[in-house]
Amino acid sequence: MQFNTTPLTKLTGSLCKIMGVDPPKHSEGVIDELVEYAMTMTEGRTVDRILMYNPDAIGKWSYEKYSNKFEPMREYAPFEINMLTVIPPKTPVCFGSMYTGASPEVHGIQHYVKSLITIDSIFDALIRAGKKPCIVTVKNSSLSKIFNGKDMDYYLEDYDNEVIARAVEIIKQDKYDFIVVYNQEFDDVMHRSHPNSKRSQKALDHHAQSFEILGRQVKEYWKEHDVLIGCATDHGTHREWYLLGQHGKNIPEDMNVKHYYGIIPKE
Repeated sequence: MQFNTTPLTKLTGSLCKIMGVDPPKHSEGVIDELVEYAMTMTEGRTVDRILMYNPDAIGKWSYEKYSNKFEPMREYAPFEINMLTVIPPKTPVCFGSMYTGASPEVHGIQHYVKSLITIDSIFDALIRAGKKPCIVTVKNSSLSKIFNGKDMDYYLEDYDNEVIARAVEIIKQDKYDFIVVYNQEFDDVMHRSHPNSKRSQKALDHHAQSFEILGRQVKEYWKEHDVLIGCATDHGTHREWYLLGQHGKNIPEDMNVKHYYGIIPKE
């Protein structure tokens, strides 16, 4: 298995360019094919809404092994990108890079610690541009802590189902320009069993269903907006010596991720 080559650190710059917003200070370039896809689908317009669904720990190999589970999701996000996450492939490290566009050495989280990131992030860039971002996440998760203290709204829920219910509610309110939605069931059950266990496969079903729910809501309630919707995991997983599921190694199973994006043009 080979390593992917498109770095996760280019995602923030890409989302900013697609939205017509100046990127944060340390963001490392753009993913040309993603920007070109978005501009083609909108006939050259920048989008005015982005919804990012962040399921934890679904590596490229999991998406490919269980591709049938994600087929309904592709109705809303047919554009696939194979990406390389950052070292070490741990949740706060990866999301730190995903939403600052900076390497772990620059944003400051280099191991599993839910520390506050103080460098410029996509959320700061959006706020400067007059946009309204928000984060909808599970209480005490990495995304509930590492980007705190900004002039934006945070919705902290008990678990994944409540996160999705809250996200549906705020999509209907039609007041945010950039929504991050985080779920963690697959990561939780994978660590207690392994990535191919029946419980893990059920969690994959739930994540695919959740993304489909969000896509339907966006299509129904954001008809007046050009929208980018994305399913962007942070890192992959492996099974350690036929025991429990793990992640954190510089190996393709942990480092290679697959993201899905789609444009829903305004009507």
